[in-house]
Amino acid sequence: MSGVGAAPAVDCSLHLSRYYGPQITQQTDSSAPAAAADGSRIFRGWIVVFGVFITLLVTAGLGFYNASVILQAGRTELDTSVTAVSGATAVFFGVSGITSFLLAPQMDRVDIRWFYVTGGLVGAAALLGLRLVDSVTELYVFFGVFGIGFALGGLVPGTTVVARWFAVRRSVALSIATTGLSMGGILVTPLAARLIERETLAGAGPLMALVWLLGVIPIALLLIRSTPGELGLQPDGVPVAAGAAVQKPSDLPGATFEQAKASRFFRFLAVTYALVFLAQVGALAQLFNLGAERIDRAAGAAALSTLAFASVGGRLLGGVVVTKIPARTMTLVLIGVQAFALALIALADTRSALIAASAIFGLSVGNLLMLQPLLLAETFGVREYSRIYSFSQLFGTIGVAGGPFALGFLRDLFSYRTALLIGSGANLVAIATLLAAGSTLLARQTWERQTAG
Repeated sequence: MSGVGAAPAVDCSLHLSRYYGPQITQQTDSSAPAAAADGSRIFRGWIVVFGVFITLLVTAGLGFYNASVILQAGRTELDTSVTAVSGATAVFFGVSGITSFLLAPQMDRVDIRWFYVTGGLVGAAALLGLRLVDSVTELYVFFGVFGIGFALGGLVPGTTVVARWFAVRRSVALSIATTGLSMGGILVTPLAARLIERETLAGAGPLMALVWLLGVIPIALLLIRSTPGELGLQPDGVPVAAGAAVQKPSDLPGATFEQAKASRFFRFLAVTYALVFLAQVGALAQLFNLGAERIDRAAGAAALSTLAFASVGGRLLGGVVVTKIPARTMTLVLIGVQAFALALIALADTRSALIAASAIFGLSVGNLLMLQPLLLAETFGVREYSRIYSFSQLFGTIGVAGGPFALGFLRDLFSYRTALLIGSGANLVAIATLLAAGSTLLARQTWERQTAG
């Protein structure tokens, strides 16, 4: 890894000027290592990426993927109906999205590690409180509080800090960091599910709380730093020239939240991802049941595992590929891949067909999640990135929260085949909305002209 942070000075200068403004891209010795400012041969940004990876692994493994496990256990232990608890995960994702948006402006003013500390404490307190959940109302309260902790230790602070540390290698850094989400589903959620099955929610809650606490707060405090300027670096490890002022994120060139929100690109991208997540998360939530219903439970489990591993591999590969082609082009292609995969799943009647379709689906799942923050950072910069991304995520939350219900409702009304084909169609609409959004270059030129004027 000795050269992982290095890049030719001219190349870095061009990219940093594009994203962060020419005033910080002082000419540096092209032979110097990228992290020379702190005396290390490894750029400190990769340590930040590893820290974000670990926190996402824990919060996604115990939160995003584990929410349905907790909900199912709660329904069984409280001896209530599916209808009575069906809105609990929507509360979880809804509260998470609103919390991220409301607190995002502070991420440009406060050391981002304090968000992780707060998220670690709130999330751990919520999990510890599972031993007190004795009613449906209390289950909803749990998911509401847990959603706050998940927001403060999840994607918005994680992608914000990675976007600040990288410009030239941003796609690779984001792909590695966000792979923590998938690895959490692969490594952590199955263990949590077995623990809940053996100990019940009351017994499993304290141990999950401890894992959450240790997997968020110490990792953030030790490994994550808000900006490269804190260590005398520019993005991608280019040393700050002697005597040059280190700028804060709020001082760097970039669109304001109001400029971004008013743009056609931002609005249509938000709609695009609401549709993408509605189909994606809805299909993820129904895939096991579809496999069990059509073939057997083993087929459903194999389909989910295949999807998860394909998501990890696809995201890491996609982080490199997107350095060669425009991010918007790659997003359009992958939305098409997702539409194709859902159509294949809808028609799959054998184990091999279902697993093959799930593998194709997995290639799109991880990459589409990584491409959303990348598109926003490339188009609007990092000046108010956390607020811009969190607002876009708020729209995406509509799809995340509504997807499982929508596809489940369509399955009950018609069949899984019809539900998945409609999900595939939602992706085709998403392609149309992203095409209508226009180019990232045009959107960037628009706010640059407004700022210059």
